[in-house]
Amino acid sequence: TNDHDTAECFADAFSSVFVEEPQGPLPEACYNNGNVETCNDIDISFSDVYDELKKLDVYKSFGPDKVHPKLLKALADNEDFVRTLTLLYDNWQRKLRFLKSGKKLTL
Repeated sequence: TNDHDTAECFADAFSSVFVEEPQGPLPEACYNNGNVETCNDIDISFSDVYDELKKLDVYKSFGPDKVHPKLLKALADNEDFVRTLTLLYDNWQRKLRFLKSGKKLTL
């Protein structure tokens, strides 16, 4: 077989198991109002951050931040860490803009 046939075989295999996931917990208005919209009405609470940290799958690999989920989940019980992370997320959400497609740009 040639490279094209191999690529087609992989594409068929991956497309058969691909799952389209929902946009996420953001309000629908963040995705559909014009080309670029600011979402300033999102409240991020201590309990939201804590709950998300506790739900992390420690068997997944780390993300683009290079912080392993196992470490983040372990730090979920540290109130100072969760409080600091909550403040960071709260400040970041004020600066995020969301494209109509749901992708985010950091300003």
